[in-house]
Amino acid sequence: EAVGSEVMKKFGAYLAERIKGSGYIDGGRDLFRTFENLRTHDLLASVSPEVFLGAYAWYPQTEFCYMRQGDFFFAGKGGYNAESHNHNDVGSFLLYYRNKPVLIDAGVGTYTRQTFSRERYTIWTMQSEYHSLPLINGVGQAAGAEYRSRNAAFDPGRMTFSLDIAGAYKKDARVKSWVRRYALDARQGKLNIQDVFELDDAQGHNEMIFMLAGKPDLSKPGVVVLSPEGENLRLSYDPKVFEAGVETVRQTDRRLSSVWGEELYRLRLKALKQVRRGSYTFTVGK
Repeated sequence: EAVGSEVMKKFGAYLAERIKGSGYIDGGRDLFRTFENLRTHDLLASVSPEVFLGAYAWYPQTEFCYMRQGDFFFAGKGGYNAESHNHNDVGSFLLYYRNKPVLIDAGVGTYTRQTFSRERYTIWTMQSEYHSLPLINGVGQAAGAEYRSRNAAFDPGRMTFSLDIAGAYKKDARVKSWVRRYALDARQGKLNIQDVFELDDAQGHNEMIFMLAGKPDLSKPGVVVLSPEGENLRLSYDPKVFEAGVETVRQTDRRLSSVWGEELYRLRLKALKQVRRGSYTFTVGK
C-alpha cells in the first residue's frame, strides 16, 4: 500500500489467506509486527489474493533477474559483495522445476556471533565456494564493495541473463574476464549455462560448483542425473573437459535442516586441463 503496488498488495493477501488456511493467526515474530498485523487486518481482507506469475522480471539497479518458462523458474543475480546480509555470490543462480528446488542457495543458518562480525565469511553458507559459481585458478570470490559484476544485462526476447563476474575475484585468481550467460529455452525445455573466460595465467585449476537439493547420480560420464522430489532432470557437461565428483554437506543447523533435510550436495566439476582462454557449456533439462 505504501508504494502503491497492487501486485504486492495482492501477494500479501495471498500469504494471509495461506496462514488463515493453516489454522492459526500470524502474530508476527515480535510485538510490533503483531500490532501491525492487527492494524492492517481489515485492509488486507478487502484485497483479492493473487500471485503474479510473469514471464520475467529484471531489476537493473540491483541486477536481479527472474525468468519463468514452462516448468522452469530461474533466478540469477549480479551486484557486489557488500550488499545487506551479503553472501559472496555475484553471478550465482537458482533453478526450480515444477516449483521444486533443483539448483539452490542453501540460505543462512542460525544467527551467531560470527554472522555479523569479521568472521562472517568463515561460515560456509556465505562463501562463493558453496554457491553455484566457479573457482577460478582455485580461488573463490572475495568480500567487499569493490568485488562486483560488470556489464550485467538481460534480453527478454531471448530470455538470457549475462554478466562478467571477473571483478568479484581477488587478483590471485588471475582472471581478466569471465562472462557467464544463462539462457532459458522453453521450446527445448532446458537451461543453458555458458562461461567464456580469459585468464592472465593458468596456474591453478578451474572448478565449477553446483549446489543441489537432491542426491545426484554420477554413474554416467557427461551426465549428472538430478532427482528433486522424484523429478528426473539431467545436468550435462563434457566428460573430456571435466572430472565430476560430489560432496555431501550435512546439515547440523536446525534452521537449515528444517528446510533441506539432513543433507545437501555439492557437485564439483574440475577441469582436467587448465587453459588461459576458453569456454565451458552446461545444460540442465529433461
